[in-house]
Amino acid sequence: MPETSVTLAVASDFEHDFQGGADLLRRGRVNEAIIVMTRAVAARPDHAQARHNLGMALKRKGDLGAAASNFIEAIRLDPSLETSRLSLAEVLKSQGRSGEAVRHVRQLLERQPDHASAWRMLGLLLKGLGESASAVAAFTRAAALNPRDGASRFGAVMALLPPFYDRQDDIAQARAAYTTALEALPASLRLDTPDGAAAAADAYGSFLPYYLAYQGQSDRALQARHGRMAVDILARRHPEFASAPVLPLEGPIRVAVVSGFFCWHTIWKLFIRGWMAGFDRQRFQLFGYHTRTASDAVTALARDGFDRFVEGETNFVALARRIRDDRPHVVLFPEIGMDNLTARLAAIRLAPFQCVAWGHPDTTGLPTIDAFLSSDLMEPPGAEGDYTEPLVRLPGLGIHYPALPVPEEPLDLASFGVGPDDILYLCCQYLSKYLPDDDDLIARIAAAVPTARFLFITPRSELLANRLRARLRLAFGRAGVVDADRRVTFLPYLSPGRYASLNAQAHVYLDSVGWSGGNTTLEAVAQGLPVVTWPRGLMRGRHSAAILTALGATATLADSADRYVDIAVRLGHDPDFRASVRQATLRGLPGLYGDVRPIRTLERLLEDRVRMNGYLI
Repeated sequence: MPETSVTLAVASDFEHDFQGGADLLRRGRVNEAIIVMTRAVAARPDHAQARHNLGMALKRKGDLGAAASNFIEAIRLDPSLETSRLSLAEVLKSQGRSGEAVRHVRQLLERQPDHASAWRMLGLLLKGLGESASAVAAFTRAAALNPRDGASRFGAVMALLPPFYDRQDDIAQARAAYTTALEALPASLRLDTPDGAAAAADAYGSFLPYYLAYQGQSDRALQARHGRMAVDILARRHPEFASAPVLPLEGPIRVAVVSGFFCWHTIWKLFIRGWMAGFDRQRFQLFGYHTRTASDAVTALARDGFDRFVEGETNFVALARRIRDDRPHVVLFPEIGMDNLTARLAAIRLAPFQCVAWGHPDTTGLPTIDAFLSSDLMEPPGAEGDYTEPLVRLPGLGIHYPALPVPEEPLDLASFGVGPDDILYLCCQYLSKYLPDDDDLIARIAAAVPTARFLFITPRSELLANRLRARLRLAFGRAGVVDADRRVTFLPYLSPGRYASLNAQAHVYLDSVGWSGGNTTLEAVAQGLPVVTWPRGLMRGRHSAAILTALGATATLADSADRYVDIAVRLGHDPDFRASVRQATLRGLPGLYGDVRPIRTLERLLEDRVRMNGYLI
């Protein structure tokens, strides 16, 4: 074949794969798209857009490392390719490399200083890094450049709730600023105009007040304001979803579980798998709606375990219609506040009865939620006043929690500088849970146990880890401990098996105060690890205490700061005490795993409510 013909054939094949791969991706056929796009890149390795397209497909699949490599190569081939820089920034953020992501976005803004989407991405990145003032400025700039950018207006308000505080007084300042901005938000969204209302509805859920709950205060008033605004915004745009559907009288009860966490995640472990395994399937049909594209072995379990399982549909209107068409009597949200699409769906009416569990343990403020499913052991007296929803205190922990075996994988703690004689205090909570006022608890334990080493898990931001290090140095100094940097170790994120090994090797689990461990505590007690906890304040500060009470292992349950320190110090010095706590913990596990009272009580609640509403014979 002549050389020209060969060139034309190669070009023709490339164009076929280039266009075909993009079409496959649009249709959601991600694996096929990757095969075709890889072939296109092999034919034209110097084609920047082909590299970008392959990166997008790999990103959709969740192969973030390969996606980043292709975006970087696309940028090298064509530095002006703005979509690659923004996509790379998003991937880097997901990998915990937000600092690198900021650098790429700033490079884009150097070329195009009026790029509204780049300013919004910069705001998102800076918000996650805890740089609230800079994040607000970036979101504000994005909104000024694009008046229809409702997402940036939401972002500018939510960025006032930082993920971390250097001083306790910063909390009051952040809360006051957020309160003022939230009150002004509806006016800035221009909800009184059709365009403004439409833009706000399309943007709602892009940024949520997730970090409000970490301030350790009752959020009812603020969440009620936010929830009423959300419901109003979506009702203006989508009046067809503003009222509950009328269903024919029929049975069994159809229960829709709506979540972005049909995957290996805390929400799956605590709530969804127990509902899937525990509901009486003669009386209840279980429908699952996965609001994210992430998929793993757990997703496969859900496909088989639910009577109907819907995934891959991430368009709000399409998914809302799909759920409504399936006519559920009840919608269960395991959480509201952690997943954007779930939050939008929770602000409309999908079923006659809609409930939220304590996956994000704060009131939603949404008038569309008819019950908050909590735990009798976790809720303090008078807790009803902290919720806009009617509070339902289910027995025990409020969840059906079967045993969750996780095979251990090797974890060499010596490689992280841990010595063989160190007493290991596991501090494994999300760093936002550690408020400045409680640093002295750790420092006092360090002063009393010279061989104590405190193991934290590095967040997806080294900046936040460094800020906690700086806070702990000050606290340790106040306690007369001069080697804070040696005594505090930050471990990387660990695989489930290596994390199980960490729980097995640790000596003591130090619970965070104000917002205690839930899933992390359950995984610790599964290994018999002694848990020191001080139940205080709202329900979210009482998870671990409830777990220990359910186990009948309450010797490490404190009622004051001094008692918390005393118990932790005794565990550090007294191996016999540690062993006795471990034995009591392990003895209680069968009763905890076998407690079906929460799911049976939930079944009766749903049946009574559906019958009361006249939807079931």
